[in-house]
Amino acid sequence: IFIRQMRRRLGIHPYVKRIDTLAAEWPAVTNYLYLTYSASEHDINFEEENKSNLKKIIVLGSGTYRIGSSVEFDWGSVNCLWGIKKLGVDQAIMINYNPETVSTDFDVSDKLYFEEISGERVLDICELEKPTGIVVSAGGQIANNLATKISKYSEFFRKTNLKILGTHGTRIDMAEDRSKFSALLDQLNIKQPEWNELINKEDALGFAEKVGYPVLVRPSYVLSGAAMRVSYDEKTLMDTLDLASSVSSEYPVVITKFFTDAREIECDGISDGTNVLIGAIVEHIENAGIHSGDATMKIGGVPTIPEESIETIKKYTKQIALALKIHGPFNVQYLVKNEEVLVIECNLRSSRSMPYVSKIRGINLMRLAAETLMGMNIPERLLELPYGKFVGVKAPMFSFMRLDKADPVLGVEMASTGEVGCIGEDFPDALIKALEATEMNIPVDGGNVLISVGGEELKKQVIPLAKKLKSLDFTIFATDATASVLRENGIEAVRLYKVHEYGKEPNIMVCLQEGHIDMVINIPMPTTVEEKFKQILEDEYQIRRMAVDYNIPVIINLQLAKALVDAIENVRYKKVEIKSLNEYHDSLKEVYW
Repeated sequence: IFIRQMRRRLGIHPYVKRIDTLAAEWPAVTNYLYLTYSASEHDINFEEENKSNLKKIIVLGSGTYRIGSSVEFDWGSVNCLWGIKKLGVDQAIMINYNPETVSTDFDVSDKLYFEEISGERVLDICELEKPTGIVVSAGGQIANNLATKISKYSEFFRKTNLKILGTHGTRIDMAEDRSKFSALLDQLNIKQPEWNELINKEDALGFAEKVGYPVLVRPSYVLSGAAMRVSYDEKTLMDTLDLASSVSSEYPVVITKFFTDAREIECDGISDGTNVLIGAIVEHIENAGIHSGDATMKIGGVPTIPEESIETIKKYTKQIALALKIHGPFNVQYLVKNEEVLVIECNLRSSRSMPYVSKIRGINLMRLAAETLMGMNIPERLLELPYGKFVGVKAPMFSFMRLDKADPVLGVEMASTGEVGCIGEDFPDALIKALEATEMNIPVDGGNVLISVGGEELKKQVIPLAKKLKSLDFTIFATDATASVLRENGIEAVRLYKVHEYGKEPNIMVCLQEGHIDMVINIPMPTTVEEKFKQILEDEYQIRRMAVDYNIPVIINLQLAKALVDAIENVRYKKVEIKSLNEYHDSLKEVYW
């Protein structure tokens, strides 16, 4: 703040210029704008504009596409801006710097500032435009992180009067700061995994010994789970703490108990400060431990968690929304284990799943968010609007083929680079469509499946899956230990030698190279194991990596594998039917778009 004030006192100001789309052949009058210090006057007459008292709203975009931030956040920005324009503001202004987005198209906003989304640049633009308000909750984590800075600047220099529309910056900080949010949940008597704010490494070790490994280290103010790690022992915990403190050095790092074999559930919602609309209760197919951006999600249809847990999730969601005084979009993530519901986190912004929830429910949540940001209430009829009689599935898209030697194993830090969403008459129908839309060639008519499972417990769990595959006329290939377990349980399996046993036939490497395998189900052991298992881990990695290199579908999660086999069985007896989104929406009681 003080450096900024020094610059302004010295008369060092950026100027607003138009992007010349006509190469100086003709005068260019565009709404494409940028800031530069290499100028002596503005291309916009701000003095005249400000005399007219125009009602201006600035929407912060999502920035560059990268792992953790993609087009789903741009969808949120654009739909929020369109919603604001429908309410009759004089100028809806977008700040974004990614030419690959819809938000940077010429006909989306009244003004587009092609600029970085940083506190310095946003404040420069606001001082010139003098907007009625700023929207930080539509563009994902980058925009949301600026809320506290903008609020502090506005409070420090009261004459600037920068107003964040919707949830106040201090409330956003309360949700983003892991320690503050956990303390709020304790005040509300809402259950959460045992937690402790990291003071030093000795406290972290003491906490881990108290609750038992594994534990999860969670930095604050990060996107896509950056530096978030599950630690299974003291050594990995020490390494993780070093990484977390370097990534999130300004904000608290929290350590929590990590639950294995728990379901993960999300809630996308909108609040006007009094009413809370839950867009959908979204179920992760994979158990907890996979980042929400990498998880396969089910939206709608028959719930697979107990009704009592669903009611608890609804209750907690409304409590949190009202306690944080949310005005606008939000997302809450939960764990469900043995019918017990635990809160993981709450994001006071649009989420990755919000475009899918909006289209499946027929309610444009970001249009609704725009209305609440502008002070309107949620229409009562929408609060209890029923689901349609169809199901949506969101599936992640990965770029492992382009990342040489990368291990396609998933965890709490996001790895996917895109997403797809598909709608079906039921869950198996939607799942098959979604996985095939990610360019995964599913062998629905049968073929050869390689099963390789790490650890005795996982081998036992894969037996019912293998039996169903055999009933569907698949030929099962398996590594030595897995093949032995399958045979002991009456399941015929062709035994393959491992990668490091090259030269012995039949060998996994040769079968994958020559196209004898149509699908790989590889369920790996935990990433932290004893030294003697190093060769096993290397073999598992080689199987996954070769499957990726030869474009063979590889499933690395047991819950997803079970769901996929059920879907293959379903599609054998039921033709996959493709319908447009409008056809599905025609069956809804109301579409609010």
